Amino acid sequence: MTGSRRIAIVRALVEARGGFVSGETLATELGISRVAVGAHIAALREDGFRIESAHSVGYRLLSAPSLTLPETVAPLVSDPLWVRFEGGEHTESTNTDAKRLAASLAPEGTVVIAARQHGGRGRLGRSWESPEGGAYLSAIFRPALAPASVSSLALVIALGVSDGLCGLGVETSIKWPNDVLLGGRKLAGILLEMSAEADMVEWVVAGVGINVCRPEGVTDGFAYVDDAVVGIEPADVAASVLDAIAVAYRRYVAEGFEVFADAYARRDALQGRDVVVRAATGAIVASGTAGGVDSSGRLLVGQTPVFGGEVTLREREDGEA
Repeated sequence: MTGSRRIAIVRALVEARGGFVSGETLATELGISRVAVGAHIAALREDGFRIESAHSVGYRLLSAPSLTLPETVAPLVSDPLWVRFEGGEHTESTNTDAKRLAASLAPEGTVVIAARQHGGRGRLGRSWESPEGGAYLSAIFRPALAPASVSSLALVIALGVSDGLCGLGVETSIKWPNDVLLGGRKLAGILLEMSAEADMVEWVVAGVGINVCRPEGVTDGFAYVDDAVVGIEPADVAASVLDAIAVAYRRYVAEGFEVFADAYARRDALQGRDVVVRAATGAIVASGTAGGVDSSGRLLVGQTPVFGGEVTLREREDGEA
């Protein structure tokens, strides 16, 4: 409840567009005392919000921290799917936090947000570096689908991330199954984790990590949003991506993956490329020319549909240009 009240205060200050909002108005809308409002304002200031106060006038927002926090992202999100925001400045893993909330019956549309993670994870158990300046979030979904039908959801989430970035002027491509690329370099990663009965999904947690602000002097082979568009705040990236994911997810549940075939093909970074797919053990699963994905979201390598694995470009392995 404390977090939701602070989000409501920030939202009211943002909607005032630089004007003052009285403490009495905030107290009435939130059903708390003016003293409690003052305590929340003090906590927000400690988190980096610059909030001016004037006697008998109220409060106004001067600036917000350049971080992905529940209080900075939630006021920017417009899609009604997102009903609850949790998180803070740092956490071990937003996916771990979201799975805990999902198991505790948190509703679909719950989002965990953090400015940095110190135990972030990628596919196949890899660690995911999550320094400050990125957008890190995990969303809870409860689709009424069989577990086998959810394998393509990672591609839909990737399309949502790509659509949200496109809305900010960042054109990306998608590398099956879960990477979003900018200029051929990894910009964002997606990790889905699920709990299900034999015939029905209980919950899916979709974790998204996006590189937004390139650290000064860093040339690490990854892409960053500000490589393409300078000056976009991480909170704006998170909000735009969340709203686009919501649109894609709603359509996916209603119509299935097939309706995304054309959109995916336009952003497919592997189409027509010679690839090698390996299992977690390193064994080669498939090798050949990537021919898009099938109606279930499986990668087509030659005539072989591939459910999962690590994809590399074959020409890179052979040392060819």
